[in-house]
Amino acid sequence: MSDYNFLMEIRLSPPQFQVLNHISRVSAALGINLYLVGGAVRDLTSGQGNIRNLDFVAEGNTQKILKALISEPTRKPAKSSPPQAQPAMELEHFHYDPRSQTVSLYFANDVEAEIETAHKENYSKPGRPPEIIPAGIFEDLRRRDFSVNAMAVSLHPNSRGLLLDPTNGALDIENREFRALHSRSFLEDPSRIYRLLRLALRLGFKVEERTQSWLETALRSKAWEAMTPQQQGRELRAALQEQNPAKVFRVYAERDLLPGLDRSLSAGRIPFDRLEKIRSIIRSVEGADPFLLHFDCLVEKLSPAHKKRLAQKVMPDSKTLKMALSLEPEARKLAKVLGGPKANTASFVYELLKDKPQPLLLYVLTHFPQAKIQTRLKSFLFKYPQIRARLPRAELQALGIEPGPRFDKIMEELFRALLDGKIKTHAQAVKALHDLAGIKPPEPESAVAEPPAKPQVPTKKAVARGRKAGKSRQ
Repeated sequence: MSDYNFLMEIRLSPPQFQVLNHISRVSAALGINLYLVGGAVRDLTSGQGNIRNLDFVAEGNTQKILKALISEPTRKPAKSSPPQAQPAMELEHFHYDPRSQTVSLYFANDVEAEIETAHKENYSKPGRPPEIIPAGIFEDLRRRDFSVNAMAVSLHPNSRGLLLDPTNGALDIENREFRALHSRSFLEDPSRIYRLLRLALRLGFKVEERTQSWLETALRSKAWEAMTPQQQGRELRAALQEQNPAKVFRVYAERDLLPGLDRSLSAGRIPFDRLEKIRSIIRSVEGADPFLLHFDCLVEKLSPAHKKRLAQKVMPDSKTLKMALSLEPEARKLAKVLGGPKANTASFVYELLKDKPQPLLLYVLTHFPQAKIQTRLKSFLFKYPQIRARLPRAELQALGIEPGPRFDKIMEELFRALLDGKIKTHAQAVKALHDLAGIKPPEPESAVAEPPAKPQVPTKKAVARGRKAGKSRQ
């Protein structure tokens, strides 16, 4: 059996692992059992990379957890810990749905999490929101879409790492197979049609025979026409977050499913080639999130009104919505400065780009092919981080300057000098450190003077030979 404590620690990103520990600690203090569920557990079990969002289920009041997260002061990292190891735990914004008692959390370290109350669902009509009935964790897992998504890992201190798998999803993962949990699964929640096709494509899983039959029945009856705007937005957002959305949209187009996501979408309006090009260009950018680029590409043939309406349906928060609608004009302004004469020095490029959001930089990278713009932007993305990584931090600490505001200021000034080529050798960098820190370099060791030779006292024989030689010369 897998060690899920170990898997969570090594497979989640450091910010995700910190968020998981933070929420589980708060829940335990409230006496609420908390579980990691859904796609994260599926991907931990199957060995898939790039675990995206964290989904939790609480056997208790999620509003209490939210209030505790809001009221608890931010825990700052220890001074001895590097910033990247303990990013600041700050809740940027959140949303609470009182009907489903679901809390959506957005942290400053770019981690998204969702906490649901454990429940079962009663569907009165296909496609309509179900009646939410509080339940235990096992009932919650059994009401889910597919067996591979119906697993949970306990986060309670007394049972942390324990896998709950009431529908045998681990075996289906081993067989690389999707299996729906009941015959009306796609009719009750038509968004599962899109989820099955999308996940099967990404994971390379086949669809179990009965599940395939249930899927075809739902497609023939056009069950997707009953999807709510919320379901449409959620599935459209999920497709845009895929690494290869062009493939996903092609599968949807082949099944005539695009109008089910939005009435403005059709195969003729989706620039598949552009989506592929974006994927190819940003592949080399570590940690790149092309979601907003994919969205901009998807709506490029729509009117401004349709673009805004679709953005409001897809975007999870007002900050992302604002960025999505301003991405193209902001990128044009940035590209103009980046390609101009002011950007001749590397330190100017650094100052210009260092606080810009990643989607804006990626947009410029993928939409402005001019040589100067590409060279300067790629230097910022790839070359400058390497220079920063080689800064002589140990040497500065050896001079007695401990990490802190003064330390960071000296490093920043040295970094700019290195960018602009004012410092080219390690010796020059060390000398600059002394100058910036106001510490005189040690005096070079002076040569040690040799002691004067002792005067030699002539022997009697030497004196006699000298006299004899003097007489002969006379």
